[in-house]
Amino acid sequence: MNVKRLKVSYPSPFGKMLDQAIKLSQDMNLRISALSTHFNRFYASGRGFHNRIIKCHTSPLSRPENKEQAQNTEMEVLLKLTRSLLQAWVNPLHHLWAEMGDKLGYTPPYLTKALEIKAINTRLLEAMKSIIRKANFALEENVKTPDWSELASLQSTNRDTRYFAFYNLFHCLGSDSRDVEMYLKLVKCQMVQRNC
Repeated sequence: MNVKRLKVSYPSPFGKMLDQAIKLSQDMNLRISALSTHFNRFYASGRGFHNRIIKCHTSPLSRPENKEQAQNTEMEVLLKLTRSLLQAWVNPLHHLWAEMGDKLGYTPPYLTKALEIKAINTRLLEAMKSIIRKANFALEENVKTPDWSELASLQSTNRDTRYFAFYNLFHCLGSDSRDVEMYLKLVKCQMVQRNC
């Protein structure tokens, strides 16, 4: 598959937009890692969750299986996939923030981190729309994303069910967020025509 490269000189407005999006994704990953580590230490430790099957609601999205495949994916596809991943997390991130305090008893510092993740995701989504437009790719207004159906598990009265739902959510969120960062970095590499 030929990788479409944008002919721009770096740094360009497009390059600066990508740099800002990469920085946002890195900030989001740091916060997700902090929340996930705290959750695993205080709620998941010793429960054997790592031996269970993890199901991510974003799994149906068609995407590269690894970095090598992603490197050979067209820039337009990576940008639109990034937007789809971010869009797919809007609803779960709202409920993550809403349920952490109620169902886990999280304190304000950790609730603030969850709120920051939600806000960064929103900012990244807006940045992706601008980047896609700037790259002269078609921007569909209503992106179809997989439905998230784990709210009942997050709110379950069964502690094990509830804790595993949070564990699953953190695992999937972290994985998808790292993919977002990787895709953005690969687009930047393609743009400046360097080996990635």
